[in-house]
Amino acid sequence: MFGGGFTEIGFILFIAFLLFGPKKLPDIARTIGKGLGELRRASNELKNSLEDEIRNLDRYEGGTSSPTPNYGHNDPEPAPPESEPRP
Repeated sequence: MFGGGFTEIGFILFIAFLLFGPKKLPDIARTIGKGLGELRRASNELKNSLEDEIRNLDRYEGGTSSPTPNYGHNDPEPAPPESEPRP
């Protein structure tokens, strides 16, 4: 995930072992794991709700191909009928 190799992870674990000791290290790892799990679940929930809203928006718009109308589009003037003389 962060691009760290085995050496970097081992070094971090060694420093954590020195700082917290062998008794607290499993509790800290468990707490970090739970926090990361909750973060992942919240991220997935947000992603799913955004995807649902986008689907609802598409359904509401009726699946139009262009999201914005062509405002200011100038249609050419209609040609006069053949029976009328042209200026």
